[in-house]
Amino acid sequence: MAEVVNEDVVEQILIEIDVKDLIRFKTVCKSWHSLITSPRFVNRHLIRSYNKDRNNKEIGHRRIGLVNFHPYHHVGSSNGLICLASSSLYADVKFSVANPLTREVTQLRDSPWKGFLLCLCWGFGYDSSIDDYKVIVGVEGATHKTCFKVLSLKSNVWRLVGVVKYSFITKVGLLCNGALHWIVRDENTEDMKNLIICYDLCKQEFLEIPLPEGASYIRLGVMQEFVGTSAK
Repeated sequence: MAEVVNEDVVEQILIEIDVKDLIRFKTVCKSWHSLITSPRFVNRHLIRSYNKDRNNKEIGHRRIGLVNFHPYHHVGSSNGLICLASSSLYADVKFSVANPLTREVTQLRDSPWKGFLLCLCWGFGYDSSIDDYKVIVGVEGATHKTCFKVLSLKSNVWRLVGVVKYSFITKVGLLCNGALHWIVRDENTEDMKNLIICYDLCKQEFLEIPLPEGASYIRLGVMQEFVGTSAK
């Protein structure tokens, strides 16, 4: 008589398996497929992979690729998923979310505007408060103002979340601690100062962050889960 392995033991074993093998293991039986595709298992596997990779010095040598998805523009990445945009100058901007390891690509609802040039900035990230991923796009509004619209993957609906008075210097939002960050210029003031604004994906609100004094050129980066700047 075959011995039945406890489900918790099976989960602990599968948690340690690489994604490329998990894809094959989904076909073993219905119970394994249900376990491997469950949100709880996915989140636990993401945490395990993050802890494993954060100190891996070889990770910088990895390469990923997607076939039949050109031309495209990088919108952002989060938890191993990549958001891409594809458009000509005047056609609808189309967004997709891809998993490079499984080669699965999800086409999102077409954007409510036409023309790639109208997209002043964008970003992609995970909202832990609702366990969902969001695409955020800033499009041209009134003079020196930007309208922000957000689409969550679960709802697949675009909605307006706010209007800011800035012109954007950086296009791709830097994701850190659940917020997307951009460098902007306030052209409504005499000195037209530069600063950083961030959009908190959970709280759904914008915050301003001043730049270092005397900085004329800024780069944003993440160091130990904090946003940092390099200035010239």
